[in-house]
Amino acid sequence: MTTKPDNGSSKAADANQSSRKHSSAICVLGMHRSGTSCVARAMNLLGVYLGDPEKMEPAGPDNPKGFWEHYEFRLLQQRLLASLNRTWDSVHPLPDGWEKTELARPFKRELARLVETEFSGHPLWGWKDPQSCLLIPLWRDVFASSHTQLGCVFIVRNPMDVAKSLSARNAMPFNAGLGIWFHYNLVALRDTADLPVVFVSYEKLLSQWEPELRRAAKVLSLSWPDDEANLRTAMDAFIDPKLRHNQSANDRLSTLPAPVRELYQALSAATTDAVQPGTLQVTAKRLFDEFQAYAALFEPIPKTDRASWPKRTWRRWQRSVRKRLPLKPA
Repeated sequence: MTTKPDNGSSKAADANQSSRKHSSAICVLGMHRSGTSCVARAMNLLGVYLGDPEKMEPAGPDNPKGFWEHYEFRLLQQRLLASLNRTWDSVHPLPDGWEKTELARPFKRELARLVETEFSGHPLWGWKDPQSCLLIPLWRDVFASSHTQLGCVFIVRNPMDVAKSLSARNAMPFNAGLGIWFHYNLVALRDTADLPVVFVSYEKLLSQWEPELRRAAKVLSLSWPDDEANLRTAMDAFIDPKLRHNQSANDRLSTLPAPVRELYQALSAATTDAVQPGTLQVTAKRLFDEFQAYAALFEPIPKTDRASWPKRTWRRWQRSVRKRLPLKPA
């Protein structure tokens, strides 16, 4: 038998391949202003690597304890949405199969390079960017070729509080905020239906974080630290219920549009043991199909057409007027 010499490089390649095969990624999913930053930090304290601290979005007035968000991921997803004629606050579903198009291909390559550069060698890592709710298929395609296992923490917050927070931060109409919340959650539920997902209540996390965090760790097979003192100290210092400026009473839910109320109630049930497996997905699929059918009536105008649309409309109107005018005498 011929023994192949070990030149060192083969060991490095084998180690790299092994780390890829055993790599696990945790995606923190949730609508903007739902508490995703808080949960991302909690995952980080459980050992989930979020990237180079120098590449984290800095804290701001609307998030004084930090966003815990890798800005390169955010910018990539922002550019991808723009190329698909969408923005973070769009409420129109992306076309089916968008992730397989030529338009998405360069973003897929860029994302694969970014993951390799920033997270190679980290067997447990994760990211948070609310825009990911709309773009999970891109990540899944990248992970399929890199042998990365994906699990998700899905943050559930009262949509009334989300809409109020968006109104305060972005001067957004209340109903518009509800519509974006509805869109984000439905798309994320559809695209993670076959993945390990744990649903975490933002309200419960703020009032008593340990049971929620333990449940998340169990579902996602994350190790709970043997020495809990450091974790408790860090979490107690980080979580500040005073930063929660909006807290709607449950008896106000009756004022919500029926589909929004139904989705929130189904998501809330998923944060407890009071829901049968598959019930949430059945509800979400029905609501999404109805939502998509209505959204088809309001197709967004493509960017390439938007600038020329007023001119075309003006020319058509002129031709129409000329046809109705009497002919000039010879």
